[in-house]
This record gives sequence, structure tokens and C-alpha cells, in this order.
Amino acid sequence: MEIQEKKVFNVSTRFCAVLLLVGPFLTLRSYSQEVPRTMTKITTKIIEPKPESGSFEAQEKVWWRAGTKYARVAEAPDPKNHIHGLAIIKEPDVWMINLFEKSGRHSIDPGPTFNVHLPIFPEPSGNKMKVNELEFGNEVEFFQKNDAKQTSGELLDGKTTIRHDLILGDIRVVLWTDAKSKKPVRISLVQSAQRETIAYVAYDDELVFDPTLFLPPTGIAVVDSK
Repeated sequence: MEIQEKKVFNVSTRFCAVLLLVGPFLTLRSYSQEVPRTMTKITTKIIEPKPESGSFEAQEKVWWRAGTKYARVAEAPDPKNHIHGLAIIKEPDVWMINLFEKSGRHSIDPGPTFNVHLPIFPEPSGNKMKVNELEFGNEVEFFQKNDAKQTSGELLDGKTTIRHDLILGDIRVVLWTDAKSKKPVRISLVQSAQRETIAYVAYDDELVFDPTLFLPPTGIAVVDSK
């Protein structure tokens, strides 16, 4: 595992399954905390670039996070590559699991501090301005903190929305939130002619914390990373 002077456990939005093949994908930084009382569960799917119908990229992905120590990322099965990716973090423990093969790799964050990060978008080329600070679970807070412009948004999936626009260097990020619940509905990153858009299928942020979700499932042959 690559260790840097400043370390952050970093879960990629799209490449969890690929990283299961090449090794631990996490870089580290943070601090310990008490067991949380609640957790957030977020279900997403990619809209742009438009994935091929029925492809792995078109399937939903589920994210859980609880406090700063706990995270879980569950991908849909990818039969083409024989991968069914599941990432589980319970600081300082990290498991990267392939459910197809019922195998996994366990790593330990050496610390000295422990914190999970779930960035929504991979770091865009040539621009590092705050984009990695935009994470699943802190979307609204991120746009508010950075004084995003708010306007009435488009009607999305039958929902009246509020649109939040923010310019970060040569990047524009846009968040649409449900006008009633205030929860995210859709989010986009635009750089030059490229646009990445993710839809929120479900967003539950007050679920009772379930510690069993942050342990590897039974029947998995786990190997410790050296």
C-alpha cells in the first residue's frame, strides 16, 4: 500500500472493482472516534457519460458511511470480469472483497490518525481545487461552505429542485437538491467539454447504525496484505 506523509482513506467512485484486482486502493489520514449512533446509505447511478444499457457501468452502487471511521461501498456484479466488488472500512481495518470468488484482502491503516473519505468525483486533471473535498454524505455542506449560487432547479424525476452552482477554477460543479427534503437528487462535474453526472436513487441519512455492515461477510477467504 502506498503510504504518503499525509494520508487519506480514499474510495473511488467508479473504480472499486478494478482496484480489487490491483491491490489496496486506499491512501490514509485521520482520527479515531466514538461508535456513531446513525449512518447514511446512498444509492447512485451514472447518467453521464451515458453508459450502455445493461452494462456494469449502468448499474447502481450503494455507499454507506457512519461518522469518520466507517464506510462500505457495494458494487453490482460484473460478470464480464468475474468481479463483484465490496469495500469495507472500519478504521483502522480495510477489506477489499470479491464476492464472486469469495475472497478478499485485509489491510491495516498504520495511523497515527484515522478518517474515511468518499470523494464523489476522481480528481480532474490539472485542477485540484477542493474537488476531493466533495464527498458522498457532505454534498449540501460542501456547496454551502463554498457559497454556491442557488436558483430554482429543473424538474428531475418528478421532483421540484433547488440548483446549487459552484465554480472551482476551470471546473463547474452543480448539485440539485429536492426542494422539500433538501436531499441530493443529482450532481454534475463539468470540465471543458466533459461532463460527469450521477443520479441519487435513494438518500437515507438518519438510519440506525448497524455495526455488522462494517465487517466482512461470512464465508470469505481473507488474506492479510503485507
